[in-house]
Parts: sequence; structure tokens; C-alpha cells
Amino acid sequence: MKRLCCFLVLVGLVTRAVDAQTNDLYWNVKQARAIADGQADCTAVFQKLLDEAGNAGGGVVQVPAGRYRISTSLSIPANVTLQGTYHVPPSLHRGPTGNISGSVLLAYAGRGDTNAKPFIRLAGDNSAIAGLVITYPEWKQTDVPPVPYPPCVMSENTANVGVSDCLLLNPYEGIKLVAAARHWIRDVTGYPIKRGIYVDACYDIGHIENIHFWPFGVNYTPDNPFCKWVNTNGVAFELARTDWQYVFNTFCFGYGVGYKFSSSPTGSANGNFLGLGADSCQRAVVVEQAQPPGLLISNGEFVGRWSSTDAVCLEIGPKMEGKVSLVNCSFWGPIDRCVWMKSGTGHFTASACHFVNWDNRGVGSPAIQLDAGKTIIQGCSFAQKGLNVQINSNVVSAILTANQAPEGFHVNNQAGKHTQSGLNE
Repeated sequence: MKRLCCFLVLVGLVTRAVDAQTNDLYWNVKQARAIADGQADCTAVFQKLLDEAGNAGGGVVQVPAGRYRISTSLSIPANVTLQGTYHVPPSLHRGPTGNISGSVLLAYAGRGDTNAKPFIRLAGDNSAIAGLVITYPEWKQTDVPPVPYPPCVMSENTANVGVSDCLLLNPYEGIKLVAAARHWIRDVTGYPIKRGIYVDACYDIGHIENIHFWPFGVNYTPDNPFCKWVNTNGVAFELARTDWQYVFNTFCFGYGVGYKFSSSPTGSANGNFLGLGADSCQRAVVVEQAQPPGLLISNGEFVGRWSSTDAVCLEIGPKMEGKVSLVNCSFWGPIDRCVWMKSGTGHFTASACHFVNWDNRGVGSPAIQLDAGKTIIQGCSFAQKGLNVQINSNVVSAILTANQAPEGFHVNNQAGKHTQSGLNE
């Protein structure tokens, strides 16, 4: 009888295992008879194991290599990780996505409805996904405008949620975080269409690191209708209210806006932004609003949209009230103006920045246009001839020192004594 009881217990744990060294429980979707052929609906099996892990106080639900159709949506409970095979950020080159391998989830639900349930909801504190590829089989590059979907991954009113080592292939919206304190989003690749990552109402230090949004799985050309739609309408990163946000080593290609600092009823952002990259963007960075502590942007590399004649790399909107500080950033490519400062109540500084190209229409556009507010430009270099700084009459204060440019540093000053300039080449 004792042996029979032990056998029955083992049978009951067929979908689970125990690590002899750590005693950590984990669950395996294939052992639970999820069919990884891309056709059978695996939603119920996945959700059953996720719920079991949550009810056990937490654990890891393993997703072995295969293609798993998820017809509705998944909810990850607190302290549970849905773990695939990847321990590096996976990627895919241009062209068809049908031959991608590893742990692949096929998302079908919510087509045409941005307000439907997200494909994956990180529903509790410390919930996470890792090592997965998520793709949308019904997506077609010929659909222009693209068909909307709800967010691929979403979390609200949580703490310490995570997304790591994942590839998000052509979701309409990639990751949406609202009131998700201390989130950790890192080592993620993909090409979200309308918006890549959105953060709002984060009052306790979020982290976004090592993100690469590029046309994976897309036959990219600048004049392709789908690519052009993303390149004029899409936003790679958008941050509304978030306090002490850290964004490190991120890159995006082919978006209307690379990095957008917006506002919501809860406020706007401040934080540290190191190693930002935006290539072929109509607006590499747009600052609509910022908190008084400001946005600290260091080591950025910004390029205008390919084939464009009116790209601006950094645009500071007229209602911005905080401060934007650039240090050691570089601007090149098809750019009309590198920086356009419009705010009458804000403050902008640029230090040790390098302005390689601008005025690609040849109409006399400046590298930096100051319409209003306060600005300090110091220790910057300009690589081509032309107008370096345009200072319009509504500027409150402009201080320009120790800048270098071929044939001299050229300024059109319409602000009179509100401008101070010295020690320039």
C-alpha cells in the first residue's frame, strides 16, 4: 500500500518536477500535453500550469522548443515566470517568420481591437516572461494601415514584473506598463508597429535595458507602404509619468518617433537615458513634457529618416516645463535640423555634442534652432559649413561658449542682449 501511494503521488506530479538541490518547483507544458505543432490550441494547458504555479506560491512554467498556438490570452500570476529556451535576446533577419525556432508562441486573439485583453498579462508582483518568441501569424506586410491588436504584454498595478530575452515579432503594441513599479525590461528585440514600449504612473524606478527594435521579419525598404507607415506613425519608446526611470543601451530603426516623452493625468518623466540610438526616424526624440529634475540624455546617436527632407532629431515642444540635457551625443544623416527648441518655459543644454549633418534640403536651416526659453551650448563641434545656431527673438537666455565649426561658429542672433557668446572658433 505504501508503494502504491508513492506511485500515485508521482503520477500526480507528472506536469511538475523538483530540483533536488534547490527544491524549486517547475512545470512543463509539453509534459502536460501541449501540442507544439502551431495548430492545436494550447491556451488551456498553459493557463492551467500558470495557475498551479501561482497557487503553489510561485514557480517556473517551462516552455520547451516548439510552436504553440495561443488562441485567447494568458495571465501570469504573482511570483511566476513563463520561461522559454532562450537565454539571449533572439532575433530574426528579414523575410518570412515561419521557420523561426525555439519557444514560439503564436498570438491570435484581439485582432482589430486595441481594447481587447492583452496577449500576456503580467498580473501579479514578480511575474515575468523570459526566453520566448511571440509572433502574430495573421500579420501581413500588405495590410496598410496595419491591423490593430491589444498590447502583446501588459501589466497594471504591480511591482517587479519582468520581460527578458524575448523577441516580439510585429505586435501592434509591444509592452505597456501602467503603475508597474520597479519593472525590469531587458534584452528584448522586435519590431512593434504602432508603439514599442509605453510606461506611465511608475513612481519607483523602472529599468529598460538592451532593447533592439529593428525590422525583424519585415522586407524593409524606405518606400514600402508598411515600412513608411511605421516610419511616420510608429513610436518605439514612450514614457509618460515615470520617476527616476533608467533607460540604457537601446536602439530603434524606422519609426516616426524614436523616443517620446509625453504626459498623462499622472504627470511626466524624469530619468537617466544612456546610450540611446535612433536610426531612420522622422523625429529621433520628441519631448512634449518633462519633470523639473529633467531628462539626462548621454551618449545618444541620432539619424534622420532615410529619404526625408524635414527630419528633426530632437524636438522640444512648446509646453515643456522641465529641462533636457544632452551630453556627448552625435547627429548625422538626412537631417533638416538637429535640435529644435520651442519651449518658452523650459531649459535645454548641449555639452560635448557633435553635429555632423543638417540642412539636407540646402535651404539654410540651422543645426540648432532656438525659438524660446533658455539654452546653454558649450564645447560642441559642428562638422559642416552653414548656420550653426538660430536664436529667435523670444529666447530668454542663450549662452554659447567654446564651440568649434569649419570657417567659424555662425550664429543668427535675434534675441539681442539675451544672448552671450564667447571663446567660439
